[in-house]
Amino acid sequence: MSKNAKTSLLLVLCMLLTLVAPNSSASSDFDEVQIISFDQEDGLHVQSFLNLSGDSTVALSSIEIELWNISSPDQWTPLMSSPYLDTVVPYSLPESGITMWSWNHSFNVTDIDCTCYVEISLLEQTDLTSFGLVVYAGQDNHRPVLRPSSSNEADPLTTTQIFSEGMIDISFEYILPPSPEFVVENDAGILPAVRYCSAPYGICVEEYSTITTTYSIDNELNLLIDVNENQLDDGFYLLQIQIQDPYLALSNNLTQYIILDQTKPFVELSAIEQVVESEIVVVDVNASDGYTGSRFVITWTIIEPGNSLRSVSNDEILQDNRLEFEAKKSGTYTVRALVRDLGGNLVIVEHNVSVTNQQPTAVVRYDGFQVLNGSIVTIPVDGNWVFSANDSSDTVHDQASLEYYWYVDGKSLLSGKSYLESSDLEDVAYRTIYVEVVDDDGSMDVVRFEVIQQQAESKESLADVPLYSVLTLFIVLVLGILYVLRSRSQSDGNSGFVKWTERGKAPKN
Repeated sequence: MSKNAKTSLLLVLCMLLTLVAPNSSASSDFDEVQIISFDQEDGLHVQSFLNLSGDSTVALSSIEIELWNISSPDQWTPLMSSPYLDTVVPYSLPESGITMWSWNHSFNVTDIDCTCYVEISLLEQTDLTSFGLVVYAGQDNHRPVLRPSSSNEADPLTTTQIFSEGMIDISFEYILPPSPEFVVENDAGILPAVRYCSAPYGICVEEYSTITTTYSIDNELNLLIDVNENQLDDGFYLLQIQIQDPYLALSNNLTQYIILDQTKPFVELSAIEQVVESEIVVVDVNASDGYTGSRFVITWTIIEPGNSLRSVSNDEILQDNRLEFEAKKSGTYTVRALVRDLGGNLVIVEHNVSVTNQQPTAVVRYDGFQVLNGSIVTIPVDGNWVFSANDSSDTVHDQASLEYYWYVDGKSLLSGKSYLESSDLEDVAYRTIYVEVVDDDGSMDVVRFEVIQQQAESKESLADVPLYSVLTLFIVLVLGILYVLRSRSQSDGNSGFVKWTERGKAPKN
C-alpha cells in the first residue's frame, strides 16, 4: 500500500470517529484507536539497509522496535532492537485537526540473510499491542509466510471459529519469498498441508492426523474440508496448516482452533407436574451435544394461566440450566426453554405444571374466643357484640383478596366486611348465623353457628326491689320483734315462782 493510500485511509478513519462521537474531544477518541501503519508492504526484499516509515495514531514515546529472524518455521530468533525510533514528527490532519505522528527507522541488514519480521510494540499498554511487517533480507533462508486472514472479524490465533454445516471453509493470507532472477513468480505451485487433532480442552488429546482438503488460490489461500468425507464428528479441533512454495520451501505452521457442531442437542426438561398455589416450582434442563466441552445458551419463558407470556427475572435463574419460580395463580403454567448450542442449532422444549387452588380457612371469633362450626353462642339481649372473621387465612397471594359474606337465618345480610356487628341487624329475632370466606378462584370455607339471647336472672338484687316492698318488709320485721318481746314478758308474770329479795334490804320493824 502506498503512502498516499495509507494517509487517505487514516483520514477516512478520523472523519468516521469524529461523526461517531461529536460530543467528545476528537483527540481523545482518536487516541483510543491505536494504529501504527507501514508505508512498505509485506514481503519487502532488501539487501543492505532496511528503511522503514509510516504513520501512527498514538504517540510513540514508549515503544520498542525489534527485528526477528523467522526463517525457521517454528522458531523466532531476535536479531536487533531499539527502544526508540530514529525520527518521530507530530502533525495535524487539516480536515479534523487531529494530531498524528509520522515515523522513520532504519536497520543495517548487510550481513543478514533471513525471512524477518519487524515488530513495533506499545509498551505503555497493560496488554501489549504490536504491529508488524514481513521482510526478506539478503538472498538465502527465504520461505513462505502464512498468516490469519485479515477478512476475519477476529484473529483466529486467539479465537475459535465455529462451523455448523458439512463443509469447513477457512482462508489464510500468504506471503511468498522473492523469486530468483529471470523466474516469473507463479502462485499455482503452492501446496497446502492440513493436519488435525481432537482438542476439547484447547490442547491435542491425540496425535495429529492428515486431513483431505481442496483449495483455491486467489488473493488468499482458501481451504475447503468436507466433514463427511473426512468422517469428522462434532467437537473441538486444532487444525495445523502449512504451505510449500514452488521451490519446496515450507512456511510456518499456523494453528487454527475450530468447533464443528452440526447436530441439534438432545434436551430434556424435568419438573414437578402438579403443585398447590404459592408453592415453588423448580425446572431443570439437561442438554447433551455428544462431545466433550459442548456449551449451551438457554432462554427461559413462562406462560402463566390465561396465556400471559412473560420472561424470567435474574432471581429466578438459579443456574444456567435451572429455573425456580413461584406459582402464584391456580391453573396451568407452561415453562418453555429455548436451547442453543455452539453451532447455533436450536431446540425448544416445554413442560406444563398444573397448579391447584388452596381452599381458604374460615375462622370466626367472639370476645377473643374461636367460634367452632356448629357451636352455640350466647349473646346479650341488649348491648353491642361483634363476630370477627379477620383471622381467616389463605395463601399469601390470595389473603388480601378474600371476600366475606354474612348470612342470618339463611338470608344474605352483609358482604365485603370481615366482621358482623350487632348494629348490622335490625331484627332482634334471629337464630342462625354463618359466614362464607371466598378466594379469587371461588373456593370457599363456611362457619355456621347458632346464637341464643341471654335471659333475665331469676334472683333480683336489692336495688331492683321497689320501695314499697322494702317498707312492707321493714314493718313486718318490727312487728315480729315486738311480738316476740311481749310474749316473753307475759311468760315471766304467770310462771308461779316466788321472787326472793336480798337480805338486808327488807324493811325493819
